[in-house]
Amino acid sequence: MKYSLPGRFMKILILFLTLGAALPSTIYGKQEKPGMHYSIEITSDEYKKARVEFSFSVQDSLLHMSSIGANQIPKRWAAFVHDLKAVTEDGNPLKIEDLEGAQWKIHAPKGTQVILSYTIHLDHENYSWSGGVDGAAYAREWGVFYTGRSLFIMNGEKNINLEATFKIPETWKISTPWDQIEKGVNSYSIATQAHLEDSMIFAGKHEEKIIKRDQFELIFVLGGSEIIAQKESFGQLATGIMDYYIELMGGIPNPAPDNAFNKSIVIINSYSGTDGEVIGNNISILLEAGGDQLSQMVGMFIFAHEFFHLWNGKSFAPVNNDCEWFKEGFSNYYTLKSLFHVGYLNRESYLQTLNNLFYKKYDEDDGVGRLSMTDGDQKHEHWGLIYSGGLFAAIAQDMIIRTATKNEKSLDDLMRGLYQKYGGTDQGYSLEEIQSSLSQMSGLDQSAFFESYIQGVQRIPLEDYLNMAGFNASEENGNINISLKKESDLNSSEITNGLFGIN
Repeated sequence: MKYSLPGRFMKILILFLTLGAALPSTIYGKQEKPGMHYSIEITSDEYKKARVEFSFSVQDSLLHMSSIGANQIPKRWAAFVHDLKAVTEDGNPLKIEDLEGAQWKIHAPKGTQVILSYTIHLDHENYSWSGGVDGAAYAREWGVFYTGRSLFIMNGEKNINLEATFKIPETWKISTPWDQIEKGVNSYSIATQAHLEDSMIFAGKHEEKIIKRDQFELIFVLGGSEIIAQKESFGQLATGIMDYYIELMGGIPNPAPDNAFNKSIVIINSYSGTDGEVIGNNISILLEAGGDQLSQMVGMFIFAHEFFHLWNGKSFAPVNNDCEWFKEGFSNYYTLKSLFHVGYLNRESYLQTLNNLFYKKYDEDDGVGRLSMTDGDQKHEHWGLIYSGGLFAAIAQDMIIRTATKNEKSLDDLMRGLYQKYGGTDQGYSLEEIQSSLSQMSGLDQSAFFESYIQGVQRIPLEDYLNMAGFNASEENGNINISLKKESDLNSSEITNGLFGIN
């Protein structure tokens, strides 16, 4: 099926690929902090309120919500917190003092057992969110969505082995990325405070589609009749993308021990527009009610890119930000390949996306020709340089390797090698290792390539590398015109197939 990408969808893709990459990972210590439990109650008659009780032993005097998000609101996440109270386990009231930035001071000695109670008002849709309300909290007639950031007040920084219990209407269900403690009971164990804070939760009359591979679960949460009607279609697409990534890498996501996870939740709801955001290992997508297939393609692009980061970003990651071009750009390359693999893109629409989205953003970015792609801290201001430039570097290197080895090797071998070497460890790769590995795979020294296009500021001549395969490509007037050669030899045809992920 052929798709074009109008400007509004380009902006959505750029915004949310950037947002997903902006979220930091947190490393946790090994000390256990047992006895931290949340109880959350949502009723059908007041479903826009969540009543929370937090039982804990005081570690320090600071109560806090997430430091990420809600920057546009003076009180940040605290703007939605009402009736905040604290008592000891004997029922004696404790003084709580308001601080700035969704923080409070609790007047209680360290080690005091405390029950903190408060109500979250689900008024988030009354505010404008730069990343969209799908990264905060919202209500639909079939249920409510919360992020951990919007729901939980915390104490301390490095807690592990937390628990949460939900009390909800009988006709509702809960979907979370956590492990259920007992089947049939809405109680969950949460490995770390990061998994609590970076969680996504949906409670309501929705449906789930769970895809399991070995010890990993991908949980699709579908809300709204229009979305639920496509349950099998979403499942088939997600299964195809997941299996493509697993086969490519040689296994399921294998993160560092300090950030271990075995589940990822993808929450998709019908809404007034198409939007998406990633937090931690979880993805929230809103699809325009009555929207066309292009809207769904944009949603699946967001999913496929962020899902690939469970390997390229979580299972293996750079030691410095000078490899953000690799993490983001190479993920874009395999996102395109995965969407081609499942039939969301055909050859024409794949090449069209290279021009209409990625090449245009590269050509329009004033950092191109001025800044190095190793300036990873510039990736949000210079999306075209880092995300598009990184994609073009991936294409160039794949074409170099395939041509030099007569298609015996490819960029796939590099990705598998990084996964095998660093998966399940707390170590990462360097810029020097990427350059050395690429040189070894092609048998050609890539120092000049890196000096010119990665560490240097020269534009990547994408047309030269596409023309190494079975393409006719030319760059002119802010576009790259790409077409398939009508006649090409077997080797060129195989390299052409490799660009699309057909090996």
